[in-house]
Amino acid sequence: MQGRNRLGSIFVWASGNGGRDGDSCNCDGYTNSIYTLSIGSATENGLVPWYSEACSSTLAATYSSGSGSERQIVSRMQFIAEPIGICS
Repeated sequence: MQGRNRLGSIFVWASGNGGRDGDSCNCDGYTNSIYTLSIGSATENGLVPWYSEACSSTLAATYSSGSGSERQIVSRMQFIAEPIGICS
């Protein structure tokens, strides 16, 4: 790894957006990697968003969009398709 002047790379990954479907980011190989910082979210009122996934690998949380009555945060992201699997 050549990142950060040869100090290594830092990988930051969202804890997950599948909470409505009962997903758990504990089943996500990216968030469970020892080389990844997994970040969750909280609404402007400090609540758990409807889409948030429960996850033991979450290191920190930041503000994100919540219900329709709360302010929304919008970002532009480039998504990389990955296969859908089943967590066992």
